[in-house]
Amino acid sequence: MSDYGRFRGPRFAQLDDDYKVWAAYQLAQLKKEKLWPAVVTDRPAVGSDVKKSDPVVEAWDAMSEAALATIQMSVKPVHLNTVTSIDTEKEAWDARKVMFEARDNAQLLRLMDELSSVKKGEDENIIKFASCAKMIRDELAMLGNPVDDNTLALRVLLGLPAEYGMLRTGCSGWSWRTRTPSSSCRT
Repeated sequence: MSDYGRFRGPRFAQLDDDYKVWAAYQLAQLKKEKLWPAVVTDRPAVGSDVKKSDPVVEAWDAMSEAALATIQMSVKPVHLNTVTSIDTEKEAWDARKVMFEARDNAQLLRLMDELSSVKKGEDENIIKFASCAKMIRDELAMLGNPVDDNTLALRVLLGLPAEYGMLRTGCSGWSWRTRTPSSSCRT
């Protein structure tokens, strides 16, 4: 009997939030169980004599089946249909990647729009307002789209109301990267 797919220690929780985290844990799990080759290699060719079974092909098929089951067990029920309607572990892996990338792109667009339209509320203090903009920048960086300090500072300045006009004028020529006035700095 094949040893593939037997429980060999703690499993990780079903992940739903981040493809990179899911992929890292899943890769580690598949490598630990020696199932990763089924994801990254093709099935060995079957010999011409179909009456004899090839032990290499049988072992690969068992490994492939166990890898697909491991991937299927690593998703939340809402995504189960995506990975159970697929025949191979490679297709399941790629389907998860496409699904996460689509969601990440939607989240990226939402965050970029949020950063470009960030406005300080009337009852919000400036520190809380700037912290909110920094949190959006951090989320964008986690999605692989970092925002530099100058861009963040300009977005924060653009989000300030008219009562902060003097601050906006004084800081608009400031280089936040070098922390020095730029050549266009107004005095």
